[in-house]
Amino acid sequence: MIWVDKNDDGKIDDQDRTQIGNPYPDFTLGFNLGLNYKNFDFNMFWYGAFGQEIFKGTRRYDLPMSNWDASVLERWTGEGTSNTHPRVTINDPNQNYFKVSDFYVEDGSYFRLKNVTLGYTLPEKYSQKVKISKLRLYVSAVNLLTFTKYSGFDPEIGAKWSLDVGIDRNIYPQPRTFLFGVNLSF
Repeated sequence: MIWVDKNDDGKIDDQDRTQIGNPYPDFTLGFNLGLNYKNFDFNMFWYGAFGQEIFKGTRRYDLPMSNWDASVLERWTGEGTSNTHPRVTINDPNQNYFKVSDFYVEDGSYFRLKNVTLGYTLPEKYSQKVKISKLRLYVSAVNLLTFTKYSGFDPEIGAKWSLDVGIDRNIYPQPRTFLFGVNLSF
């Protein structure tokens, strides 16, 4: 990697630190659509955040032999190979993978289908035969689709405390969940 001597003193040290990345989105967007046709109902909710950057802090630096992410397979291995990933060695003499740098900062923008639901309400003439005033069956999916260029598990990362905002520390991603249900009214 190329390290920048920000203060031009001829050495790379703590005086060359600089602000990299911004964990806060430039804007967020939400879109909700609800449709009804005869006894069917459909609802979907989309959510997105755009312009934030994420520091991908998913690798343990104190354990040089810990698992690597698959992108390391595209590392530099000699003339004519990768210009995006430096070579990988156990001792890392240049500290390419140990020092914090913009190499770990990625675009965290995403657009996600947070919830989609399809329901059907049984006509009253059928539901009232079993003493139910309303019977609705539905299927729902949560976190069904996510569009992002972020290479981590989930661009919608949380923070344990205020200084953790925008840092992906390998927190378990939000699950994709499928629900089947029944709404009954007596």
